[in-house]
Amino acid sequence: MTMKLHRCKGTLIKGPHPCWQAQKALDDAGIEYQLVKHPLLRGGRSEMERMTGQKKLPVIEFDDGSFLHDSKVIAERARAGTLRPGV
Repeated sequence: MTMKLHRCKGTLIKGPHPCWQAQKALDDAGIEYQLVKHPLLRGGRSEMERMTGQKKLPVIEFDDGSFLHDSKVIAERARAGTLRPGV
């Protein structure tokens, strides 16, 4: 299973930044993913809004077409080993 991590292009922003927290948790857990970068500003995220109904990042996109929003949930599930659709 290859999931996609949709995050902003602000890859140099660390610390409490939600996109960085989600990506770091995936990396620390050794989870493979495809990185999809979106504009830093929400105004340029029309593709994300079309796909998910929102402009907020980060978002995990699973192979089955489902999405997981919320960086804290993504990070918690990555650490717990439960990052999969429907869990």
